[in-house]
Amino acid sequence: MTRTLGIFFITLVAITALLLLLVSHSPRVVKDEPTPASISLSSPPGSIEELETRYVFDVVIHEQDKMEGLLKRIEELAGQIDTRQGTPELALILHGPEIDYFTGRNYDRYMSLVDRAAVLDKKGVLDVKVCDTMIRSLGLEQESFPDFIDHVPYGPAEVKKLIEQGFVRM
Repeated sequence: MTRTLGIFFITLVAITALLLLLVSHSPRVVKDEPTPASISLSSPPGSIEELETRYVFDVVIHEQDKMEGLLKRIEELAGQIDTRQGTPELALILHGPEIDYFTGRNYDRYMSLVDRAAVLDKKGVLDVKVCDTMIRSLGLEQESFPDFIDHVPYGPAEVKKLIEQGFVRM
């Protein structure tokens, strides 16, 4: 009986140790910080008073329809922004394969995307920036982008800088 009880306790300790080991080495999911590809396309705030903050869209998109949806969301927000302040309230940081949509060689194919972004930029609502690191990685030329698009050395660093300046990441 004592031997059976001893084996039971040893087994119980071994199982507990195994569970603790598994839990301590399991990957942790951070839910507070979205990945660059997670973009909220929910309804815009109801009034300009609700849109007191500047937003940065941290973008890595692989499909044209996702970019179309994002620009639609930005256009909805743009209708509620007072552009008299002189600085754009929305920043679009492109640092994924979607930057190729905005090159001169693809203008005919993605004209609606480029033109919509250009209109938002011209209205003073949106500041579009592309990552020069990704441009080099994709083998693109910096000069192949429209004039309204600004260049930044590294997209994630630009997002971080804007957040430090008070922008909210979308």
